[in-house]
Amino acid sequence: MICIADSGSTKTDWVLVDEKNGEENRLVSMGLNPFYVHQKKIEDVFRSTIPIEIIDQISAIHFYGAGCSSDKRNQIVKDALVNASSCANVHIYHDLLGAARAACQFTKGVASILGTGSNSCLYDGRKILDNVDNLGFVLGDEGSGGHIGKELIRARCYRDMPEEISNHIDSVYLFDKDDVLDHVYQDALPNTFIASFAPICSEFRKTEFIQNLLHDVFSEFVQKHLLKYNHPDWPHHFLGSISCEFETEIRQVLAEHNLTPGIFERKPINALVKFHLLENEV
Repeated sequence: MICIADSGSTKTDWVLVDEKNGEENRLVSMGLNPFYVHQKKIEDVFRSTIPIEIIDQISAIHFYGAGCSSDKRNQIVKDALVNASSCANVHIYHDLLGAARAACQFTKGVASILGTGSNSCLYDGRKILDNVDNLGFVLGDEGSGGHIGKELIRARCYRDMPEEISNHIDSVYLFDKDDVLDHVYQDALPNTFIASFAPICSEFRKTEFIQNLLHDVFSEFVQKHLLKYNHPDWPHHFLGSISCEFETEIRQVLAEHNLTPGIFERKPINALVKFHLLENEV
């Protein structure tokens, strides 16, 4: 049995696949980004998520994770999963490679993740050829839920948004500036909190203010990342919750820059299962 996991900052999708009969067991846990979650916590989450009677049957683990971008952080996750599972065949990959494999499978393309955070890469069907630096929640994450949330909060505090939307934020989100600042500067996961404001854009999607905001954040992502790859004719695939929720707005920005759209998929986990089952056949 193989275990495949796709972990963002907010949650982790797990799929346990019986290679003999194709039966799947799907589970969900909290996000396991090693930037924010320590090794012992990862071990505890794995043990509390995967049924104990299945753990001993796992022959390989393929873990794709946000924050798994260096040998040091990858080792934290690997050690945790080895300790928790007693499986020595553990592979840790950046979630960006997961996005590329899920979207492109074994073909070339540009893969982007727009969820709580954001990232992108140029992929040749086997490996990542190029990746514009991702500067994270504080300095980057253009086009992400975190970016959208920051713009909404700034507009609310600076009185730059329509009263209807401002009142909605105050009543539904019980908005309080000091509480927001506490979350941003004291919480372990400020990006998740800020991104939780992004659904406001769905509720007020047809307003000029929200349309302009979405256009600006997606344009910034395209300009700072996708245009740098210089492959407008390659399919530009998008994965993640923000990608799917605002597919129409993203497609509009792609068209403005003459970029070829690809697939839009909320969760890469299904395609990752397919990739690993086919991997040995290609």
